[in-house]
Amino acid sequence: MLTTERLEELTRSVAASLGLSNARIVVIPHPLGGTDPAVVESWADDAVDRTIELLTSNDWSSPT
Repeated sequence: MLTTERLEELTRSVAASLGLSNARIVVIPHPLGGTDPAVVESWADDAVDRTIELLTSNDWSSPT
């Protein structure tokens, strides 16, 4: 899953309510709207790296 910092708590709560308490969630800065496109592109690059880490990790015990 992908969410912003501002919505992280809600995202984790909804995931847990759906039985996904160990969901791998990528959190990016907030807000996206009104943020310089170069900054958003940097956040996206970081999110891709984090997504790869989460998808290739064998550790499902502690979501980050």
